[in-house]
Amino acid sequence: MRARRIIVAMPKGGSGKTATTVALAWGLHRLGGRVLVVDLDPQGNATAALGVGAQDGYGVLEFLLKPEIAFAPRVITSGLDVIAASGWRAGADLEVQAANQVTGPVTVRDALARVEGRYDYVLCDCAPSLGPVTYNALVAGPILAPVEMTRLAVSAVPELDRVVATIRRGVAPKAGVLGYLPTRHVERQAESRDALRALRALEGERVLRSRVPVATAIARSLAEASSLFGPRYRWSKGPAAYLAVVKEVAKLLEECHG
Repeated sequence: MRARRIIVAMPKGGSGKTATTVALAWGLHRLGGRVLVVDLDPQGNATAALGVGAQDGYGVLEFLLKPEIAFAPRVITSGLDVIAASGWRAGADLEVQAANQVTGPVTVRDALARVEGRYDYVLCDCAPSLGPVTYNALVAGPILAPVEMTRLAVSAVPELDRVVATIRRGVAPKAGVLGYLPTRHVERQAESRDALRALRALEGERVLRSRVPVATAIARSLAEASSLFGPRYRWSKGPAAYLAVVKEVAKLLEECHG
């Protein structure tokens, strides 16, 4: 069986992409899934949040552009691996763009296809931009788009929709957004409530029912490179919120794949 792919992307910083990718990875692993995280953001935040330090060796560039090199992910724990952002250079987007002149924007899709038989879920954490690597990732699978609950963040959503529409007219007719995830939501704040209404007006039923609140434990788990679902964070509302996200996303993927 081929892995369920999740491309976590939003062309705006601060939306909670890395927190969502890492929480989903730990959560799906907690539910018994074999999970691969691919860190496509040169900042390497997902890599660090999974406890992998900056070092040379097999990383995302080898994974994407050198299929002749043996697949060598970093093992976080049994059943959870990461393709680290190590070795990422400033010219990575240019390298992928050059490759695409021959193949089209399918570098990420082809790389995932080579290894996804080993996993139940493959998650890609994308950069907060729409450069060649991120564009390739959007072609590769269903997109989960975290959206910070501010009106400014919601205003970036149509940009993602336009890019997806372009992709659908080209190499990936079935490309689409699995769901829009409200993040950093504060129910008592008018700004959050207004942003949620605006997002629902734009995207309707594609807005997930789950909402991720502002929670210290979410940021702390990333900084401490530990699972949000571990006992040290049981006092927080963050784990319960993200567990609801994990279950909702898993159900959506099951409905998509059958």
